[in-house]
This record gives sequence, structure tokens and C-alpha cells, in this order.
Amino acid sequence: MSSTLRTALAAALTAALLPAFAAPAWAAVPANDEPTGAIALTKGVPTSQDTTEATTSDIDAQLNALCGAPGTDASVWYTYTPAADEPFIVTTEGSDLLETGVLVVEGDPADGNLVTCGPGGVVVFGAAGQTYTIMVFDAVPDDVNGGNVTVLVTDPPPAPEVGLTVDPRGTAFKDGTAFITGTYTSTAEGGYDGGIQGMLTQRVGRLKVTADFFVGGLYCDGTPQVWSAYAYSYNGIFAGGKASNVSIAFVCNIWSCGEGYTEGKVQLTRAKLK
Repeated sequence: MSSTLRTALAAALTAALLPAFAAPAWAAVPANDEPTGAIALTKGVPTSQDTTEATTSDIDAQLNALCGAPGTDASVWYTYTPAADEPFIVTTEGSDLLETGVLVVEGDPADGNLVTCGPGGVVVFGAAGQTYTIMVFDAVPDDVNGGNVTVLVTDPPPAPEVGLTVDPRGTAFKDGTAFITGTYTSTAEGGYDGGIQGMLTQRVGRLKVTADFFVGGLYCDGTPQVWSAYAYSYNGIFAGGKASNVSIAFVCNIWSCGEGYTEGKVQLTRAKLK
């Protein structure tokens, strides 16, 4: 075999093997890793990206000093400019981070004009033509840096619709407490907080026995749900007979709250054991 042929074969073999031993390709730092590369958001259009190679910087720490998030790993930047004076929501629903932080400033982040911040999403009272700069970050300072992040600017949801009933019969126990029940419904899209606050009163001779009660942890899926509460009076004991009830159910989402109201008579029946 001639030296020329050997050289040609060696070159061909080297070219064939190089891809197998080439250095792996690494993901690049996102273009919006710093505020100068912020991506402009359009209301109603989600933006998704991989932030595993994003970094954190001094400006992140300076802004977080006003916010207090556990960490600001893998921060990326966006902007949004509302066309009218109106509230808007920035949400990261659909992201796969353990906890996503959202921080909004007015204008240049270096000026430190913090508007709001919070986990997962925030509400902003937007001014027409004002540019808001948004930092989205991995709020958990662990060994995992970033992940797949989805950011969406959208209108606030409507106030939840809430319905409430109190059953016409309850129970008065020997120790003087009363037990009442009822149902509630709520169509709370994005509901995260709610409860039932009520007052039960009963005339016993000249005394007006009064008790407040509260029920938390409401389940809001639009279907009727059963609730119950013990009413402990601070000035007397409940007995068998008629009592009066006034109750309000409230459910809030990220933007506003809805209420359901009811009042009426409750017939208490004596029970020997509680």
C-alpha cells in the first residue's frame, strides 16, 4: 500500500471517528439571562423556555432584598407594557420548578422600583404605556438549577361565585355547645382561600346566648359540599329550641373575593352525648 493511500485512509478513519469522541454540546445561557435581553410578552400568549443554564447576578440579590424569596437561582427576564390602565396577572403555571418566583419592577431594574413579588404569580395594577420588567426565577436554593419555565400575562379571573345554605335543624349538647350543618358551592377558578364565618344566637330566658364559628379549607369545584361546625358560646349554654343564624361564605382567588350569605332559624334538638 502506497504512503499516499495510507494517508488518505487514515484521514478518512479520523473523520469517521471524530463525531463519536467529540465533546458534548452544552445548552447555552438564555438570551434573556440579563435584563438587557428581556423578552417582550404579549397578553394571552404563553412563553416557555429552558432555564437550566440561566445564572443569577447582583441585581437579582439587590431586588430580592426588597422581596425576601429563599433564593433567586436561574433568573430570566421579560417585559410587558399594557395598552390601557388595567390590572394584569403574571403567572408561571405549568412550569416544572419546585417553586417559581416572580418579581416585577417598574422601568429599569437597576433603579430598584419594585412593584410586587411572590411565588408562582402576581397581580399588577398596570398603567397604560408603562413598561414593567419581570424577573422569573428558581426560588429554591438547592442543587437543581432552573428547569422548564412557562410565563403568561393574562387578565385577572372573575370573582368566585359562592352559594351557602344552613340546615334548619341542629343539635344542642349537654355541655351547652351547638352543632349545625349546611352546604356550600363555589366556582372559584384559581381559588386559594376561603371559609365560612357565622354567628348563632338563642334566647334563653333573659339571656341572649351567642357563639361565633368558622369553617376553613373549602373545596371549590362547583358542586355542593357539606360543611359542619360546633358553636361554643362565650356567655351561656345552648338549649333545645329555636336559634337564629347569620352566616357568610367567602372564597378568594388571586385577584378578588366572592361571597354567599344566608340567615334564618335553626331548630336545636337536645342530645345527651357530644
